[in-house]
Amino acid sequence: MITEHLITCLREAVASAQKAGELDLTSPPADVSIDPPRNKEFGDFASNIAMTLAKPAGLPPREVAARIIKYLPVGQGVIARVEIAGPGFLNFYLKPHWLQDTLLEIEERDAFYGTNRTRLGEKTLIEFVSANPTGPISVVNGRAAALGDSLANLLAACGAEVSREFYINDALNSLQLEKLAQSLAWRYGQQLGLDWAMPEDAYMGEYLMDIAADLVKEFGDRYAKVSEEERQAAFREMATSRMVEQQRRDLEAFGVRFDRWFYESSLYESGAVRRCIEEMKARGHAYEKDGALWLRTTQLSRDEKDRVLVRSNEKETYVAADAAYHKDKFDRGFNRLINIWGADHHGYVQRLKAGIAALGYDPDRCEIILTQMVLLMRDGEPVRGSKRAGDIIPLADLVSEIGRDAARFYNLLNSYETTATFDLELAKKQSNENPVFYAQYAHARCCNVLRRAEEMGVSVPQAGAVNRELLTHEKELDLLRRLADYPEEVRLAADMLAPHRLTAFVREIGQALHQFYEECPALKEGVPADLRDARLTVFNATRIVVRNLLTLLGVSAPERM
Repeated sequence: MITEHLITCLREAVASAQKAGELDLTSPPADVSIDPPRNKEFGDFASNIAMTLAKPAGLPPREVAARIIKYLPVGQGVIARVEIAGPGFLNFYLKPHWLQDTLLEIEERDAFYGTNRTRLGEKTLIEFVSANPTGPISVVNGRAAALGDSLANLLAACGAEVSREFYINDALNSLQLEKLAQSLAWRYGQQLGLDWAMPEDAYMGEYLMDIAADLVKEFGDRYAKVSEEERQAAFREMATSRMVEQQRRDLEAFGVRFDRWFYESSLYESGAVRRCIEEMKARGHAYEKDGALWLRTTQLSRDEKDRVLVRSNEKETYVAADAAYHKDKFDRGFNRLINIWGADHHGYVQRLKAGIAALGYDPDRCEIILTQMVLLMRDGEPVRGSKRAGDIIPLADLVSEIGRDAARFYNLLNSYETTATFDLELAKKQSNENPVFYAQYAHARCCNVLRRAEEMGVSVPQAGAVNRELLTHEKELDLLRRLADYPEEVRLAADMLAPHRLTAFVREIGQALHQFYEECPALKEGVPADLRDARLTVFNATRIVVRNLLTLLGVSAPERM
């Protein structure tokens, strides 16, 4: 990448200045930053290295900058000139060929263009969605699904080994699952015409009526003849398994597949929860009070109060189970954990961190992302939940209405720290007002130009076979700059856990492509053949970059629209 080349040039220039006695530094600069300036009048890239070295060198920043410039390869290679700006910024002005030659790299790397090895050696587990198996996957779960899946793609593109995991909350002492089983039994009785009382706080979603109807077809009235205890146990297992299977189908229709579905109940059955509790006690992090066992979360994290590990009725709490689950993650060899939770779980963060620390692991190796809500609008009014799903908005309904691509793209438009609000009618429009259409159309437009060239008998050449120096129009260079910036955008999006950077960036590419298409025609009559061929390689490179970017987002790149 060009930024890596410029950083190397800066490091070598500082080393040369040190050797010549012009910079008195005890050690080379630890971090060297190089970034595009906001205003392109200030060059192609800028660095604040002179300001960071001023104090250790005992010199004014502008003087440090002047001494560094003396040893930069200005006029050689890619650097045309370097200027000192403001308090000591180094502004780099590069020769156009650094952009023109980007076409060679894009073609050569093709599907791998934009990937890097900055996270090689990281073994990352991303746990996301993990919705309770009490109802369909909701649109709020869908936001976590789009985020987690795209983050997995991004980190893998940067060299990390990434696994996706769904944690199924099916603990034996789950009151929610007991209520689910009771609700399903009530619906089962209704299917049989039995006048069973509706459970208190029953799940009212009509999806349970569908499951109950299937059970009647499969078992008839068998479970109307057994004891309530036996029926409850059977319906608890069947309700859980069938809801998990429905959730799996809904997520796969959304383009999300997990490497593992981890059952909370396995932690109890294997004795892992009990072993973790004993280990916490042995490490001196648990104590007894009021007949219960407590974890010293206030000492182990920034929690506001200590939390119960084992209740006075001898039942373990979720604090113990969560600690055991994360111990299992670390013991499987993962060195980085990322959990994506809803914003309503913010109070649980420090409890989990304390549990991890109590077992001897570094809690900083577990990162918690808290996602905000999703607000769907239609004709200016919020969309309400459906009776069929129990007053939630099912993700499957959203995908059915606007399509998987739009559902994923819109969920990634903004930072997860803000509410995701989007208009369903706009999401279905085939126009540039619709951001996902605009992004996909950039790819389709490139494919269309290349297809028309073939139909005209013009073979699309390789970038190495054209005169790339002809690409000097402002709009040509603007688009090439976007394509050249793409690898750095991938790295930043991965570092910041921010795939929404890519939804913004692909729109920048789309805008630059539109202006290039309008002002720099390739197939228009009168365009010289050598310029036509050079511009066709730009369309092909843009096609590759947009396809690669959309793939990271889990969005398709159609060839025709």
